[in-house]
Amino acid sequence: MNKFWLFEIQKTSGAVFEPSGGREMARSYGNPAAEHLAVRKKAGLIDQSHRGKLRLKGKDRTEFLHGMVTNDIKKLTSGTGLYAVFTTDKAKMLADARVYCLPDALWIDLEPEATEKIQKHLDKYTLVSDVTIENLTETQGLLSVYGPSSSEIIALLITPASPPSKEYSTTSVTPDGVSILVARNEITGEPGYDLYIPIDKLAVTWNRLLEIGGPHGLRPVGLDAVNSLRIEAGIARYGIDMDESNFPMEAGLEQRAISYTKGCYIGQETIARADAQGRMNKQLMGFELAGESVPKKGQYILARPESPGTEGRIVGTVTSAVKSPTLGKVIAMGYLHRDFIKPGTEVSIAGQPARVVSLPFYSRTPPLTPHRS
Repeated sequence: MNKFWLFEIQKTSGAVFEPSGGREMARSYGNPAAEHLAVRKKAGLIDQSHRGKLRLKGKDRTEFLHGMVTNDIKKLTSGTGLYAVFTTDKAKMLADARVYCLPDALWIDLEPEATEKIQKHLDKYTLVSDVTIENLTETQGLLSVYGPSSSEIIALLITPASPPSKEYSTTSVTPDGVSILVARNEITGEPGYDLYIPIDKLAVTWNRLLEIGGPHGLRPVGLDAVNSLRIEAGIARYGIDMDESNFPMEAGLEQRAISYTKGCYIGQETIARADAQGRMNKQLMGFELAGESVPKKGQYILARPESPGTEGRIVGTVTSAVKSPTLGKVIAMGYLHRDFIKPGTEVSIAGQPARVVSLPFYSRTPPLTPHRS
């Protein structure tokens, strides 16, 4: 297992490591719950350099990617971005991605386990297009600053430039000669920023962020806290809450990831047909549990006796669960049969009473309003 570029620095700070994306990544700095609450109250600094990074260049890049994903790439202008899904011709999910439009390229951020698969998927379709695909995962690191104080900290780092104000928007800066792509990211339910940085400048930027961010409460945060934060925010993660067996609509991605007006793309006919027919057979929902035991991925969700004639029936499966540091209770996400998705429905998970709730569990700002782009 390879170590990542900040391994020694993070080890000195008390990091506990685990394999992720082929690298040893900081799982925590000894207290995941405290790290979680630091992001909720002030700010956390996270190394996410294991995430995949593809860069598309060439005059056909926009047209090409537009035909490969569920969202409207053609509407992007330099400095903007969006969230999208790669699907099969049957509309099953290959990966989700954040896509950023740069002056001369499109930048794709992916889960580490999906990067090679998507690069090969794209390569199959480039034969007749002027498009080149570069995998920058080994040359570009990723540091993230999330939390209420993140805007102040990033402003200090990139002054006189201003941090991007809208989710998925970007700005390119060179503080102290370091080339950084700054992207707005709100996966934790808090304002936040992803900083894509050349690997040889990763350590100096990490130290600089802690220096200027210390007075604003910035502290190192591991991936365990990132996971509990995104569960509270109701954000499904590819490879955990969704995979190639799922339609994006089952995972509740209609508002964020799908344009129903953009025209043809791989999987479009199936998605349009499903939209015309209405709801899916199952839906990703939230659950608040009455007990203290945290269920494991794959555990069954059972109908409660309060549902006449259905008691003991398997009606879903858990995908993610955690003891929420913010809410002080066990929460979970999982797929639930459509007959049971009404918020307030009583179910049973791992022998514990549970209640169906809408996602997210936590949001600092009002939830997104339904729209069709």
